Amino acid sequence: MKIFLILSIITLAILYITNKVLYSAKRNLFKDMAAWSGKDIKINYSKSDGIDKSKKHDNYLKVIADESKIYLEDKSNKEEEVE
Repeated sequence: MKIFLILSIITLAILYITNKVLYSAKRNLFKDMAAWSGKDIKINYSKSDGIDKSKKHDNYLKVIADESKIYLEDKSNKEEEVE
């Protein structure tokens, strides 16, 4: 009877600790998601001569990276003009 009581207390303690750890991990994992959930992300897109026209078998990740690079360069140039 004593062994059963000790094992049940240990089992309950392990379940309680596991529950707390999993809850904490889940909360930390999704805390940044809550900050972005209600916001619309607007991207200003402008076609540039530096980007080749896409073909059927282009590497679309490269096209997106090139567009992002041009966008960021334009953004940094505008910030330098303001200062």
